[in-house]
Amino acid sequence: MLKSVVYVHSEAILSQMRKLDIIENRSQIVHELIKSYGLLNYCQVIAPQKCSYEDLRSFHSADYVDCLKQYTTSQEISYEQFGLEYDCLPFEEIYDFVTTVAGSTLAAVDAIINGASIAINWNGGWHHAQRDKAAGFSYVNDIVIAIHRLRTKFQKVLYLDLDIHHGDGVEHAFNFSKYVMTISFHQYEPGFYPGTGAVSDIGFGNGRGYTINAPYSRYISSAAFVAYFRQIVSAAFETFQPQVCVMQCGADVIVGDRLGGSNLLPEDCIEAMKEIFTWNIPITFLGGGGYNNINTAKYWTQLTASILGVTIPRDIPENNFFLLYGPDYVLDIYRANTQDENLQHDLLKNASIIKENLNRYVLNVLITR
Repeated sequence: MLKSVVYVHSEAILSQMRKLDIIENRSQIVHELIKSYGLLNYCQVIAPQKCSYEDLRSFHSADYVDCLKQYTTSQEISYEQFGLEYDCLPFEEIYDFVTTVAGSTLAAVDAIINGASIAINWNGGWHHAQRDKAAGFSYVNDIVIAIHRLRTKFQKVLYLDLDIHHGDGVEHAFNFSKYVMTISFHQYEPGFYPGTGAVSDIGFGNGRGYTINAPYSRYISSAAFVAYFRQIVSAAFETFQPQVCVMQCGADVIVGDRLGGSNLLPEDCIEAMKEIFTWNIPITFLGGGGYNNINTAKYWTQLTASILGVTIPRDIPENNFFLLYGPDYVLDIYRANTQDENLQHDLLKNASIIKENLNRYVLNVLITR
């Protein structure tokens, strides 16, 4: 079946993303590489609009949104209660930033609602923001806002999170829902941010069993990750039978990320996702973490090509950031010489627990409005 693919992009969103010091000009580097490979010829490029105050309020509290809207550096107000400190320092025109970011992801899901098969927004995917506070470089949870929009058309939404950090903000938003299943694959160990996402965290009330956490340890290898991912996602898809999917594809899961800890390459993640590409449901692909800008660009470009079914050469084409890909100027990323700290027994045990919970809480549950 021929798929219609939408790619969200504008100069305005690139300008806004540069306000995040942690990623600098990452968005522009990613877009330039995707464009240099000619991949935009295979999709419809759409420019997003800023979202509204009401859109932000579909998830975030009035106090938090008003704080962002009214923020100026001249105000002598304590913003710590809203998480605007440490890794989420406030900045001028922060409201323009959050409405642009959320608007870009809403543009992606609106395209899905209007009939697109695939939507891509590598500027979205900020999964740590909570209802009433910023967290983990995330000032707005564009994912939760977008899922709420999708729920106006689709009854059952599957959320998949591949970022190396637990997708805590999205999980917390839907902990009580049986209409949104959240699955987070993430590194889980003492001291690793955000410190949540144990396999035993499965949701509450009517949503019990619809929250899935698939933790793993440092330096997870290709074979271990691909097998772990496939068996869990396959079981969840068959049991839940979603009508639409949102995927957060944080690039900090790739080896060499300064805030990561895996030993995975882009081809490993793409191999794990192969079954997802065959699903006959609409899918929105979002970005997220990724603090090695060149590796992030390489990953999301290869993933974009895979989504489009296009084969691209390993040699980096000339583009405005070409010199940053030296000295070899190829797409290749190289594994670290590290020992996988995951035991196969532990991963198999986690997968078994997850499947048992699916059978106990989700299988054969009749969902009615």
